[in-house]
Amino acid sequence: MPIEHWSPVFQEAGYSPIGPSALNCMAPDEGNMHMLNLIGTEEQKQRYLVPLAAGDIRSCFGMTEPHPGAGSDPAALQTSAVRTQGGWVIDGHKRFTSGAVGAGFCIVMARTPAVDGFPEGATMFLVDMPNPGIRVGEAINTVDRSIAGGHPHVLLKDCFVPDDRVLGEVGLGFRYAQVRLGPARLTHCMRWLGLARRSLDIALDRAGRRELFGGPIDSLGLAQHLMSDSVIDIETSDAIITKTAALLHTDPKAGSAMSSIAKVHCSEAIFRVVDRAIQICGGDGVSDGLPLAQFLNEVRPFRIYDGPNETHRWAIARRASARRSAAVRAGEPYRGDAVVSRGGRA
Repeated sequence: MPIEHWSPVFQEAGYSPIGPSALNCMAPDEGNMHMLNLIGTEEQKQRYLVPLAAGDIRSCFGMTEPHPGAGSDPAALQTSAVRTQGGWVIDGHKRFTSGAVGAGFCIVMARTPAVDGFPEGATMFLVDMPNPGIRVGEAINTVDRSIAGGHPHVLLKDCFVPDDRVLGEVGLGFRYAQVRLGPARLTHCMRWLGLARRSLDIALDRAGRRELFGGPIDSLGLAQHLMSDSVIDIETSDAIITKTAALLHTDPKAGSAMSSIAKVHCSEAIFRVVDRAIQICGGDGVSDGLPLAQFLNEVRPFRIYDGPNETHRWAIARRASARRSAAVRAGEPYRGDAVVSRGGRA
């Protein structure tokens, strides 16, 4: 089913923090399944994708590294893999490896040299977690709790994997990462938008039942302002998800760029919706009598995960400047308030 049809299902699943796990569409497994389906060999699909899709195992994705390794800048990748007889030996240190505790395998991104006609670059490897060369290290305790397996360090030392564990082609890992990251950003938006809808419903129920100053809270202008802004944030998020999903289906390159915009907008809008719901519910909103404080902890890291919003804004601005410069060179007219000829501004 194309990604443009996923959003209603993922939003319904995301209405509960445990819904995506129950339906086996939680990160990082959902993104790994998507990538394996697109670029995995038939043998790899049988060995890894089939049990992952069935929910028999979980997985993780090893990309982020301690400073100065890969984080916001994937080009800083430090983990390396070198060719050896019959396969590769991987050495490196990953962190924030979501889902690693209890995972059956890890998709590891490592830098590889030019070899056997393949270019120098990054390569993805399927590494079984029982491999003696890989181990889960220290836990990183974060405010979110929904992803099974946490976000721990993962250490690779003399980790041998055979040739048939290369996912895709050698040296093309960064290209394949875009196959995964664009849709994965968007499915995060879908899931968390479901939680935003749940948060607004909780606030609306409270505002309709509880009276203050002689009437229900939802009759007060200040509360109405909060509620209307949340409706606007939810609907604009839904619209940008729909547009991005359609682009990912018809024009993956444009869709990947648009997913940065969707990620920034949705991660901030969803946080605002949950935060406003807490405000409407008052003291109960920050207590364990309601789940809103838990929801806020779940959605806050989204502004960092899958690339911090500041990095996405940098990329969005660069693309916008490049597009406009290309348009000017091509002689396209100014599209601002003034209508101009191709020769210059009127």
